[in-house]
Amino acid sequence: MIEATWQILLSFGRIGLFSLGGGNAMLKLIQEECVENRGWLTTAEFSSLLGVSYVFPGLTAVKLSALIGLKVAGVPGMLAGVLALNLPGLVMAFALYGVITRYQDAAWLRKVLLGMQYGALALLAAALWALARPLGSTLSWTAAGLAVALFVSVALLDLSPFLGILIFAAACVLML
Repeated sequence: MIEATWQILLSFGRIGLFSLGGGNAMLKLIQEECVENRGWLTTAEFSSLLGVSYVFPGLTAVKLSALIGLKVAGVPGMLAGVLALNLPGLVMAFALYGVITRYQDAAWLRKVLLGMQYGALALLAAALWALARPLGSTLSWTAAGLAVALFVSVALLDLSPFLGILIFAAACVLML
């Protein structure tokens, strides 16, 4: 169990250190590390754990790291996964906050931050693609339509995300 906990620490520490955008943008990195590189989960198990993590409020990547850590190494793995995923970002935020605020008007920093936004968007798109692939065999046109309606309502029609999620959840219960 100690070896598994150590591997959880290393894997989620690396994800926490190199992911841009955090949260859902980390999903592709978590999937690649835990399914493809380490073999801790199958694609179906990853999708199931991800689905379970969506049921509860909070940060998806944090909940997923806890669930994977728990599955691989028990409670120590759960704690290691959550700590390792979050600690690099916190340390870098504390270390670099002064630099970013000091040079916030510098052209080079604006270029770096813009590039990181695009990088985070690319990781989020890759995570979305990885999440959508397993749905191909169980595609529900009703669920897809509800998801598109939620996206349009929140992104284009400026509906409150909170209200949109409530309406979406209610529609899923009624229509699925």
